[in-house]
Amino acid sequence: MSDMAANAILAKARAMYGKCLTEHDYKQLMDCRNVSEVASYLKSRTNYKTVLAGMNENEVHRGQLEPILKQNLYYDIYALSRYAKDKTLAFSDFIISEMEIEQIIRCLTLVNIGRADEYVFSLPMNMTDFAKIDLKAFSTVRSYEDLQMVLAGTKYAAVLEKHRPPEGRRADIARIEAELNNHNYAAVMDTISKAKNVSDRDELKNTFSAMLDFRNISRIIRLKKYYYFSAERIKPLLIPYGRLSQKNIDELCAASDSREVFELSRSTYLGRLMSKLKYNDQSQMASALLCMYCRHHLRLSPNPTIVMISYVYLKEIELTNIVNIIESTRYGLSPEEKSALLVR
Repeated sequence: MSDMAANAILAKARAMYGKCLTEHDYKQLMDCRNVSEVASYLKSRTNYKTVLAGMNENEVHRGQLEPILKQNLYYDIYALSRYAKDKTLAFSDFIISEMEIEQIIRCLTLVNIGRADEYVFSLPMNMTDFAKIDLKAFSTVRSYEDLQMVLAGTKYAAVLEKHRPPEGRRADIARIEAELNNHNYAAVMDTISKAKNVSDRDELKNTFSAMLDFRNISRIIRLKKYYYFSAERIKPLLIPYGRLSQKNIDELCAASDSREVFELSRSTYLGRLMSKLKYNDQSQMASALLCMYCRHHLRLSPNPTIVMISYVYLKEIELTNIVNIIESTRYGLSPEEKSALLVR
């Protein structure tokens, strides 16, 4: 990457991070008594004011607010991706592909529950500026076959064909999402392996692999805690990359419950990082790890690729926090109860 492009990404990502929600903002949001007050604060006092302009906060509900807020992340990704000129480190393509996969899964989920016509209401219009698939065409999808037609000729087509459900059956969303993401991870790991600078290659590999470990840990905990999945059902849904050994993965998947997953994680290289964390629930552990890890690299890393992806993941955690505040406000939780749901 040219020095100019690298410096632009470093400066831009750190400037964007400086506009993220502060502890004061979270305090104010947790004190809100209803969703309208949350929307009003976000609209008038935070960096979400642009995407919320024109919104009537007195009429908004959670189903409308969440996709609108997501637009802010899409704006940021687009702004950063414009500076990523070096296609040998195509992390901007990786991040964009993550967003595309999210939209594919959302469309498939609506097809599965017979509400495919509702996709149009959450179509991320500004994402159409940089997406490499025709998101507008998703609004016409009414069946699995329709989605296959829209994605024909794209890098996602083969996975959809492989997992096409029998007539009258629903698509296996979890398997499709896992395989689409794993193809994306494979592409970026291949890109890293081809980096000419050994120092950059090692830093990228170690950092990105650790982030994938956090995601795998989070997935195992969630599947154990909420779905009681066996090791055999969990393993196909995991990311086949990371710094954890196969022995570690096997032990985590074979754990009897999420509490045992948590304890086993302490015996891995993650244990040193976990001792520095602040979180209120075991299910928050992986997100807290990712938050701490990304915040450290965003502030200190001279590598623009690592800074860019760290910012994007921190922004995703912030959006999850906002959604949790909206949901907990909707159900009348106290500020203390809301705070226990947040990772920061």
